[in-house]
Amino acid sequence: MLLGEKLYILRNKARMPQRLIAEALSIDIPMYSRMERGERPIRKDHIKILANIFKTDETELLTLWLADQVKDVLKDNNELVRNVLNIAKNDIGEMGKKKKIKVFEAFAGYGGASFGLKKAGINHSIVGYSEVDNDAIELYEYNFPGIKNYGDITKIKEKRLPKFDLFTGGFPCQPFSTVGKRQGELDTRGTLFGDIIRICECKQPKYILLENVKGLSVGKQKPTFEKILSELKRIGYDVRYAILNSKNYGIPQNRERLWIFGYLGELPDSFELVPPQIVLQYHLKDFLDKNPNEDLYRTQKQIDRIKELHHIEKFDVQEPLCYDYYNRKLRTDAICMTVTPPEHNVIRIVEPIKNGEERVRKLSLEEHFRLMGFTMTDDYKEIKFPQTQDYTKLGRRAGNGWDVNLVSILMKHIFSQI
Repeated sequence: MLLGEKLYILRNKARMPQRLIAEALSIDIPMYSRMERGERPIRKDHIKILANIFKTDETELLTLWLADQVKDVLKDNNELVRNVLNIAKNDIGEMGKKKKIKVFEAFAGYGGASFGLKKAGINHSIVGYSEVDNDAIELYEYNFPGIKNYGDITKIKEKRLPKFDLFTGGFPCQPFSTVGKRQGELDTRGTLFGDIIRICECKQPKYILLENVKGLSVGKQKPTFEKILSELKRIGYDVRYAILNSKNYGIPQNRERLWIFGYLGELPDSFELVPPQIVLQYHLKDFLDKNPNEDLYRTQKQIDRIKELHHIEKFDVQEPLCYDYYNRKLRTDAICMTVTPPEHNVIRIVEPIKNGEERVRKLSLEEHFRLMGFTMTDDYKEIKFPQTQDYTKLGRRAGNGWDVNLVSILMKHIFSQI
């Protein structure tokens, strides 16, 4: 079977055991093994999961799947099989060429939506963005020059904005005031979310994608969250939401974020916001610099002070691990705690003892951004840093930004369904 052979090649190239793939497909190992050997048909709904696991082109896998179906019918007529394969490939390619999505990126930061859409290979153009932090603006424009910044969202005249299909934003959460005779109804006016509603009610984009911290949806914040959902529904959007964690989508960072997706009209009954999870193939040590700068390391005096304050006998590990300064514990799961701005000072990397000395250090800037989903190698930097910005400024952007790897997976998953 053509698809089975392809899976065998991809798995061996990735040096991935059959067990991990079988677990992701919720089948047993012998069944997956038979699929690779062409002794058992592969389900169509498994193709998207397989494409995510191997980080390969879903269209190619679907083409091979279709070819296998045709081959079963046509048997030994190889020329006819090749002709049908070409037709199928061209047809699927045309289906994938959806019209360019016009995007307005609010609360843009370094451009999490822009980087995510680009990484996902989705045909799009950014018609404008909104940001007030000067360092964020400089970083955004260094990577995406020529895009108009509409500035403070509270001062944007919504009717003057260009037309767009997708509104994105990781908005700061503010308390809503109460109105009404008994002060029981929450009012979004005068808040940044109120500005989102004001703009989207006027411009009526087809899609809205918002991000916030997990805590917005629970506890004391829940009434605020429910008001957010009801306001989006009031202006015509079918709304879905989910809490997604970066560690479940290929990045070894425990970063839980709330994602809210709004669709103008009615979503298909089969729509599912949560993408299939991806088996974590690489861990924290794989995201760290090979030769970190010495100025990142703490002195022995500083290390002794941490041990004294946190009642630690010794920093002794077999591989680099994350020390959670806030909770005073070493993470032994090879995953990093949530990346935060440097001023919170909560992440330390503990390395194996070298020449009898303990090794404890900060994350480098490139490590910050790798853990936020960016490809950062000696040969290729997915995000470029202006020379005018230092460790604190760029680290703050990473800590407040979007995991662009997760965003790309989420965007592809959403737009493959609608």
